[in-house]
Amino acid sequence: MAHALGPGAGSAGSVRARRAATLISGVKRRPRRRRIMRRPRPSLCGLALAASVFAAVGQAAAQDETEVTEAGLQRGAMFYQAHCGRCHGMLGHGGEGPSLARPALPRAPDHESLVRVIRRGIPGTGMPGTRSNLVSDLEVDLIAAYVRTLGRDAVVEVTGDAARGGEVFATAGDCYSCHVVEGRGTGIGPELTGVGLRRGVDYLYASLRTPDSELPVSRRGLLRGFRGYLPIRAVTREGRVITGMRVNEDAFTIQLRSISGRTVSLRKEDLVELEKQFDHSLMPAVEGMTEADIDDLVAFLVDLGAGS
Repeated sequence: MAHALGPGAGSAGSVRARRAATLISGVKRRPRRRRIMRRPRPSLCGLALAASVFAAVGQAAAQDETEVTEAGLQRGAMFYQAHCGRCHGMLGHGGEGPSLARPALPRAPDHESLVRVIRRGIPGTGMPGTRSNLVSDLEVDLIAAYVRTLGRDAVVEVTGDAARGGEVFATAGDCYSCHVVEGRGTGIGPELTGVGLRRGVDYLYASLRTPDSELPVSRRGLLRGFRGYLPIRAVTREGRVITGMRVNEDAFTIQLRSISGRTVSLRKEDLVELEKQFDHSLMPAVEGMTEADIDDLVAFLVDLGAGS
């Protein structure tokens, strides 16, 4: 490096370095002073001012309690529509789940029990609960508060005769050939014991008039999220045609329940055709029935859940 800078460059640099070291060594460093931060003592005037501020805030909160409650109900409605509306209807009048627009809920007579139902669900039903960090305790509380207001609204009235509807169910409708009610009937279709507690009035009307429009989704087991009652048409290698409702299915086999109520297990490798009839129901529409018959039939179905 010294050769690159030219002759004498290295010695001159070392001289300057020694002079700088001499100057630095001759300077006396002043000791640093430690600064001590003293906390001011609160005065009586300051305490009085703080007390007045907190009192004012408390009074304002008390005055705005109605507005906060209304805002909370609006948030509860928003959370309800996001988490519950798909099954219970956006207005709570029922759908795939029961109507919540009633003065009293059989399983949740008060706010605390309703919170428990929302959080834990109802075992053995399609109510899954919200045991997840995705829904906070505050959101559950607001949903419960909103649901309890739905009973103040007018509910869908049922004008039919439930007793006569039971006769229509057993005779003209021939509904026991596919449905079970309190142990009677064949279980190829959904069991209808307590259906009035699980389904809303509008849902029942739609299911009778256009069965394909309201197809229940399984909430439990391996078929969770799929059609709970999926019609199947299978053709074996021998040409035998088998139709029924899917009970279970895996990669190699499928189990059907025929219209006669018999369960059949088929190996998929033995089939030449396996047709899954999505968006189709084996239940026929209520053709030939009068509007009075349909009203009575709905009244009978609603009444099935009255004692639950």
